Amino acid sequence: MVGDTEIDYFGRAASHAERGTRLIIVKPDGTLLVHEATKREPLNWQPPGAHPIFECSPSSRLRLRSIRTSPREEVIIEFYEVYFVKACKLATTKLVVVGTEADIARTIASNPKAIHPDAELVGREVSTPYGKVDVLLRTKDGKLIVVEVKNERAGISAVSQLKRYVEYYRSQGYEVEGVLVAPDISSEARHALTKEGFRFVNASRISYRPQPSLEAFFTSGSKERK
Repeated sequence: MVGDTEIDYFGRAASHAERGTRLIIVKPDGTLLVHEATKREPLNWQPPGAHPIFECSPSSRLRLRSIRTSPREEVIIEFYEVYFVKACKLATTKLVVVGTEADIARTIASNPKAIHPDAELVGREVSTPYGKVDVLLRTKDGKLIVVEVKNERAGISAVSQLKRYVEYYRSQGYEVEGVLVAPDISSEARHALTKEGFRFVNASRISYRPQPSLEAFFTSGSKERK
């Protein structure tokens, strides 16, 4: 709802908001949110479990009372004028987080050539005495590529971890290259990486997928309709 409202709160403290145009959101679980023109946080709110009651005030105006029982709190919204009302059923989905270390590692595993032009996948989460290697690749000439993945700025600890994996495989008689993949790297870590002869690959090169333009989207849509 959007309307010209005046708001009072009574509970652990008390507050009053003078008349103004505000956005009022009431959710099926009882959540109440009152928003103004700026800021992310609501001016007033009630948590899930609050009880919304719509009634007519003694002044013959629409009134919304949102009551919370424990602790006892009440938000009273008096509508001097209602500009907009919309009732609809909203989704109850969950966010799917992308760009995690697992996502980056999965992308590398499905496209090893992003790391080396003739690399092939050996495995993901490969166990060693020092932990699990995020991605292990092998080139056609038999060289192993140990890939350590971070989804945040890589520090010296990431280089140290990569070094342990590389030294382990070298101790087994393999020729090994170390590669650190991250969106950024500290100057200290870059210096250590260079000293060890390892390579840094920016994660944006791995995870980026170009999005189609609007023109391409509508063109493809018209072709499908034909």
